[in-house]
Amino acid sequence: MNDTIAVIGATRGTGLAAMRQLIDAGRPATAVVRSVEKARGLFGDKATLVYGDVTRPETLAQAIDPDWAGIVFTVDITGGIAGRGMFASREKIRAVMYGGLVNTVEACKQRGFKGRLVLLSTIGLSIPSTGMKILNWVKPGLRDHSIDKAEYLKKSGLDWTVVRAGILNDKPGGAHALTITGEDRPLEMRYQIARADLARVMLACVTDPAISKREFSVFWGEAGHDSDAELAAKLAALAG
Repeated sequence: MNDTIAVIGATRGTGLAAMRQLIDAGRPATAVVRSVEKARGLFGDKATLVYGDVTRPETLAQAIDPDWAGIVFTVDITGGIAGRGMFASREKIRAVMYGGLVNTVEACKQRGFKGRLVLLSTIGLSIPSTGMKILNWVKPGLRDHSIDKAEYLKKSGLDWTVVRAGILNDKPGGAHALTITGEDRPLEMRYQIARADLARVMLACVTDPAISKREFSVFWGEAGHDSDAELAAKLAALAG
C-alpha cells in the first residue's frame, strides 16, 4: 500500500477542497474524474488525474489502484449535481447517489483494494426536520439514497468510515473547533461546517485506526481551531 489518497468527486465542493489540501501539503493525490480536462485546469500537473464515472462501473474498474491508502468519496451529497441537474427524477438521483457508491465499492472489491473508503453523508437522516424535507423535495429520495449507500458500504467487507456532515458552507476553514460525535443531529442551520474543515476531517479519516468501521457526525463548535493532535484525539474518542 502506498500513501496516495484518491478523491472521487474531486472537481467541486468538499472533494475539491480535499484535493487542494492534499496538493498544498505536498501529499500524493489522485483525482478520479469524469472530465480530465476540467481537472487539469484545476490541478495542473500537481496531482494524478484518471478518468472514472461513478455511473459507468467499467471505468471505475480501470481507474482504481488497489494500492491506494484510501478513497475519499464525496459524490453528490447536498449540493446541485454538476451536469446532472437538481429536481431530477428519483431514479436518476439514485443512480448517482446510491448506484455510484455501489459501483465504486464493487470496483474496489474487483481490484482487491485494501485501503479505507471514507464516505461523505449528511446529518439528519434519522431525525425529522424541515431541512431534510426540503432536501427530499429538491432531490427526491435523498434521505433513502443516503441511508442505503451507507448501509451498502458497511456490509461490503471493505474498511470504511462514514462522515455525516452538518450543513455545508464555503466560508474559510480553521475558524471553529469541531464537534465530533457518534450521535446524529437534525439538519438545521445551527449545525454547520465549512467544506474546508470537512475535507480536513475526511482526509484524517483515511489512515486513523480509531475510526475504522465507524460512523460519526461533524459540525462547527465554538470559535477556535483544532490542532492535528486535537483532531486526532476527537476521532480517537469515538472508539470509547
